[in-house]
Amino acid sequence: MITLTIFNFILLFIITGLLIIVKKTAKSNTSKNILLLVSAIITILFHYSSFIYYCLSSGDYLAYLKNTPNLILPIYPCNVVMWSCLILGLIKNKESKLSVFLIDYIFWFGIFSTLVGMFVNVDFIKNPTLLDFEITKSIVAHATLLFNVLLLPLFGYIKIDFKRNMTNMVLSVILMYVIGLYCNLVFSALISVDVAYDVNSMFIIHSPFEGIEFLKYPFISLIALVLYFIVFTTGEIITKPKGERWFENLPKMLKKS
Repeated sequence: MITLTIFNFILLFIITGLLIIVKKTAKSNTSKNILLLVSAIITILFHYSSFIYYCLSSGDYLAYLKNTPNLILPIYPCNVVMWSCLILGLIKNKESKLSVFLIDYIFWFGIFSTLVGMFVNVDFIKNPTLLDFEITKSIVAHATLLFNVLLLPLFGYIKIDFKRNMTNMVLSVILMYVIGLYCNLVFSALISVDVAYDVNSMFIIHSPFEGIEFLKYPFISLIALVLYFIVFTTGEIITKPKGERWFENLPKMLKKS
């Protein structure tokens, strides 16, 4: 784990340096949109790099694809964040309702899931070496995704607004659950129930941790929403003047209703 920690801190140092350069150079909306799109594409290329290699080298790419289900469907939170980054990069108007939802989802879900993917990388834990390309590219892909996620506050897209943030997080939790159900259903219907169990999209079927079976998606999402509630409330206390925080306006809202 020391090797993994050192490697990740090197990646974080590189990310910090790149963010400093971006801060000084990316001024226009066009350049910001291009950077978001390019960053998303780089992450996707890392994610599919082994598959691309097998395709170009006439290797057994079908066998590789079969053993890597998250290349077929977005079965993990980071997969959904990755594709959401691509969609956001393609949208010019970052103030549209879809953009605002994606921005909140990508940042507040992505900041946690990417750091977990880097520092608690399951592939590395199973085989603690950086000499295996599959393991190294998994960590690096999470790092490039983290860079993509951190571009959002750097460009001023992240706003602390309890109603907006909490609403988008509730919608995100529901959307992730629907995606997880869909992925599990597809693998179950097209292959087998056993394969769907092994895929365990969004950890809906069983807990990712042995001995903690209650820690499935419904419980994990409940914990996440409680944490987001605390984070967004604290954020409003810090950033908004007295009298403008959501809980201070709650009595007025209840009277109107």
